[in-house]
Amino acid sequence: MNIGEIAKLAGVSRSTVSYVLSGKRQVSPELHERITRVIEESGYRPNATARALAEGSTKTIGLVIPPTGPHLSVDQLHFVGAVAEAAAERDYDVLLSPSGPERFDRMITERRVDGVILMEVQRDDPRIVLLKELQCPAVIAGSPDDPAGLSQVDYDFDAAARMAVEHLHERGHRHIGYLGHPPAVLDRGLAYVAHARDAVLKHANELFGRPTVWAACDSTPDGALESVKELLNQDPDLTGLIVYNERALPLVVHHLGALGRQIPSDISVVGMGYDDEAEHCVPPCTSVALSADSIARAAVAGLAQLIRGEPLPARVELAPTLTIRASTGS
Repeated sequence: MNIGEIAKLAGVSRSTVSYVLSGKRQVSPELHERITRVIEESGYRPNATARALAEGSTKTIGLVIPPTGPHLSVDQLHFVGAVAEAAAERDYDVLLSPSGPERFDRMITERRVDGVILMEVQRDDPRIVLLKELQCPAVIAGSPDDPAGLSQVDYDFDAAARMAVEHLHERGHRHIGYLGHPPAVLDRGLAYVAHARDAVLKHANELFGRPTVWAACDSTPDGALESVKELLNQDPDLTGLIVYNERALPLVVHHLGALGRQIPSDISVVGMGYDDEAEHCVPPCTSVALSADSIARAAVAGLAQLIRGEPLPARVELAPTLTIRASTGS
């Protein structure tokens, strides 16, 4: 069944059927009802590609991840799923490109998408320069050193770090430490990893008047144990710990207990990042939540705005949320 056959059955012209399908022109209520009834009875579905060409829109957004390994991590999949859900609510599909610049160059130049979201952004990210040259609507989910004038959506890491540090300070802690992402992640130069660490160290050093100890933390049982030992060796008087590594947080909590540091009587722990891991630790951890759903929705909403030709602020920062649980005390 095609538009011509629909028109013949309804006794109208092809253009009249097209007007009903596209909504670009009004037709009389009688004709609209007649054509709609024929369409419903015939089970006709308009060809999405043809409709996209006619409307100048693919109703698809691209989500670009740099090549980081053979598989997406749990955290990456969490963000991808949140973007797909937010896009579907706006009647967009998502085309995922987990590869290098040459692939998303083709995705844009061949008009497969109406706009692009960049995730897993590096501080010095070569994709940004290319994206700027292609002049495609784009939102950066992150904070590179030079966004090249593209719109950014990111967590307010400064506020998140201040929340975590001040929470421990208010409970009398004066020796605190920071455990971050694995060394391999640090080596990739991901912007959010550096910004979170630097913000925590800045606020802690200012508040306590001394350098704050920190270490990278592997997300394996042995790696997490070595990182905890390293931090305790750097400062044996440690009574407060901030952990921004969702996968490692339950391991860190376990190893502290195994090493004789009871939570929270001997040491208080604050998690940063997605809240699920913190909530399900034993004991449940106080957390500064950085929601993947929130940043995904903000990125999709911002991109939809740009696609419509509406201006978007150069930077949108999402506020964190502090939830106090059983892992922090005086």
